[in-house]
Amino acid sequence: MGKPIVGHFWDAANLLSLAGLLSSTMALGFALNHRFELVGVCLILAFLADVYDGWVARRLKGRTELDKAFGANLDSLIDVIGAGVLPGVVLLSLGAFQGWYLPGAFMLVAAATMRLSFFNVHGFGAEKTHYTGLPTDLVILAFTVMMLTEEILSLEQFRIALYAGAVLLAGLMVSPFQIRKLEGSWYYVLPVIAAVVGLTHAARLLN
Repeated sequence: MGKPIVGHFWDAANLLSLAGLLSSTMALGFALNHRFELVGVCLILAFLADVYDGWVARRLKGRTELDKAFGANLDSLIDVIGAGVLPGVVLLSLGAFQGWYLPGAFMLVAAATMRLSFFNVHGFGAEKTHYTGLPTDLVILAFTVMMLTEEILSLEQFRIALYAGAVLLAGLMVSPFQIRKLEGSWYYVLPVIAAVVGLTHAARLLN
């Protein structure tokens, strides 16, 4: 039977994934209270956890195939929240939960769920080097960057821009486009970009 459910808690990669889930959960509360600058900070923390939980998992010793499968499924379920549910709630909250914002929110959740389901079944494909559709970690980063336009747009313009961006990201997630897996120096470049975006959101707290 293997480990009990809580036995998988004592795994560094799973702990990192759960840290990302905690950050996304906090962001949900901030989104409902229109604290979008704090949502941006939490999204960046969730992004960093998502980038590095797999990196940590590949370096852990003594992991069984069941441990690996559990970690992969945990990561996917958490990614649905970070790249689908959370941006959807941000969009709904920004639109004061008016009905016409629901399609955009649903598209994000559905696209993230379908994209991750596709990846869980098909993986990287025969070449093992390309994703099909935009990866969810890049969706999180891109959405967080889009949220910075709140500083330069009116409220109505920001609503329209974020809605359009959400629809675009949903479409890219389920698109047939092949996107090369980010490796090597990208493990250093992406965190730097993310840190700049996160600090920019944090600086908005001083305004």
